[in-house]
Amino acid sequence: MLTYIERREKTDIALIETLVQSMAVLPDLRLFSVLETLLTDEVVVDYTSLVGGEPHEETPKGVIRRWKESLCGFDATQHKLENIVVELKGQEATVKANATATYFLNEHIWEGKGRYVFGCRFTADGWKINKLQFNFESEKGKRDILQKARELVDKKGKCNMNE
Repeated sequence: MLTYIERREKTDIALIETLVQSMAVLPDLRLFSVLETLLTDEVVVDYTSLVGGEPHEETPKGVIRRWKESLCGFDATQHKLENIVVELKGQEATVKANATATYFLNEHIWEGKGRYVFGCRFTADGWKINKLQFNFESEKGKRDILQKARELVDKKGKCNMNE
């Protein structure tokens, strides 16, 4: 029989795994308003290995705005996380997972692979994500599909799905 602490830890790990899996699935469904609720008031964002720049802090609205600009021009996107490992330390957690992102635009397909590192914190509203770091490893297809999708968003305006 598990102790209370062991049960609590297993419960927290399950909640955290579901939280990060949601971060993969919700953008593909364009459920951005739900996605925003999974983030803390300030989120450290580090996609420098893929797009350059510097790690920075953003509000949930800022994160979602950038994702809409990046994703809404595609016909479809699919984000998958595998081999999720949660390191739980009290009310903080670090989550590492293998990640694959596949983007579809007309006859073009681009796939990027790497490793995600999520920071999570327990809040009054439950577990939330406070860090998004993607460590890019490899790609298939032409990366210019990313710019083409952004141009489509610029032409047609904001993402109309599940604002």
